[in-house]
Amino acid sequence: MTSLNDILFLTVIAWIWAHELDAVQKHEWRLLPGLSSLNDLLAYRLFVLLHIPLLVWIVWSAPNPAFQIGFNVFVIVHGGLHWLLRRHPKYEFHDPLSHLLIFGAVPLAALHLAILMV
Repeated sequence: MTSLNDILFLTVIAWIWAHELDAVQKHEWRLLPGLSSLNDLLAYRLFVLLHIPLLVWIVWSAPNPAFQIGFNVFVIVHGGLHWLLRRHPKYEFHDPLSHLLIFGAVPLAALHLAILMV
């Protein structure tokens, strides 16, 4: 992965990963089915630990164009889900940095997806 297009995709990954760091502080597990039903300490630990194999899978799969398409679609849908959940009582992503990390990834993913489709 060395082209400008590859760098754009890696930037999408980095952007969404920065959001995941913010998600720990914002207790995102409280919004997720399964984790939201657990006590907070256990859910936090699982949320963090599950990101280890997730990151390995993302890095391992990153060169695959089909994965890139799917990941870009996920980032766009993810932004939509955050928008839909913005009034949920346990939603804590209200500050400008959180909005930047969530919604800033969307146009990058859309641009990379458009480039892949041509």
